[in-house]
Amino acid sequence: MKNEAIEKQPVEPLDAATERQSGTPGDPSENRTGSRDGIARHLQVATGRLADGAGHLAAAILLILTLSIVLGITLREVHIDNSWTFDLDLFTLAWLSFIGAVLTSLRDHHVTAGIALENLLGGRGTLLAILRFAIAATFLVMFAISGYRQAHSSFVTNETTLDVVAWPVWVAKAALPLGAALWLAAEAHKLLRRFTGGEK
Repeated sequence: MKNEAIEKQPVEPLDAATERQSGTPGDPSENRTGSRDGIARHLQVATGRLADGAGHLAAAILLILTLSIVLGITLREVHIDNSWTFDLDLFTLAWLSFIGAVLTSLRDHHVTAGIALENLLGGRGTLLAILRFAIAATFLVMFAISGYRQAHSSFVTNETTLDVVAWPVWVAKAALPLGAALWLAAEAHKLLRRFTGGEK
C-alpha cells in the first residue's frame, strides 16, 4: 500500500521546483542582463588592473631616470664619458611620458573640457563620456599602430644610438604602442566604471 501511495504522488516539474526554491521565476532576459553586467564588471576590473600596473611601471621608470641623472652628473664631475647616460635619460623620459599618462588618465588628474563637463553633468554626462571615449580610442588606436610600425622598423634595421653603449632605439619607441594600449585600457575602465558603478 505504501508503494502505491508513493507512485500516485504528482511529480513536480524541474523548472517549477527550481523556481520554488529560488523564490523568483526564471526570466531569461534577467539572466542575460546579469550576464552582461558580470562581463562588464570583469572587464572593468581587468582594465583597472592594467592601468594600475602601468602606474607601478611608471614609478619604477622614474626611479631609473633619477638614478641615471645622478650617475651622469657624477661621471661628469670625475671627467668620465657620460654620453650614454644622456641617451638613457631620453629613453626613460620617453617611457615615463607615455606610461605615466596612463595613470594620469585613470585618475582624471589631467582635466580637459570633456572631463570637467562630465563631472558637472553627473549621470546626464553619459552621452558625452561615450563620445569622448570614442574620440580618444580612435586616436589611441591610430597612435599605437603608428608607434608599433616605428618600433618594428627600428628593430628590423637594428637602429642604435651613437654613444659607447649603442642603446637599441626600438626600446624607446616601444613605449609608444605600449603606452597607447595601456592608456586605452584606462579609458575603457573609466567608461565601464560609469555604467557599472564600480570603485575607482
